[in-house]
Amino acid sequence: MHAACDRARQWATAEVDGELSRFEIVLLRAHLDACPSCREFHAAVGGITETLRATPLERLERAIEVRRLRWRIRSRLAPAAAAMAVAAVVLGSGVVSSSLRTGSVGETGAGVDGVARLSSAETMNLSKLEALTQSKASASGVRTLTSRSSLRGGVVR
Repeated sequence: MHAACDRARQWATAEVDGELSRFEIVLLRAHLDACPSCREFHAAVGGITETLRATPLERLERAIEVRRLRWRIRSRLAPAAAAMAVAAVVLGSGVVSSSLRTGSVGETGAGVDGVARLSSAETMNLSKLEALTQSKASASGVRTLTSRSSLRGGVVR
């Protein structure tokens, strides 16, 4: 079956529900004129739809009961999720404590230079960055004047 036939059959099923635009109806009619297989499918879909819509509704013998299946699944998964969270915390704290014991954290250097390398403008607020800059400058003997700026862009005095 060709892609054009697939599209025409989708349009045929949508047409019985009144879901086609005028343009799609024109394209469907043009295809049905040229394709006997799709023309037969279109007639069958129309006949089945008419039969289903004409058939009277039947009353059910008993009411359909929809239970809350999600709640059951959620209540069964909650202990497993909690256990996984606890395991993640335990593993994470074990990794951190082992790296602290071996001294692998913070071995970038001593003094102000080491602190400056560990911290950057992205991870600190401006007042801490300013204090680090001034202490580094005073350690090297250079005196600097800095001014803070407010969030609105002006200088704070």
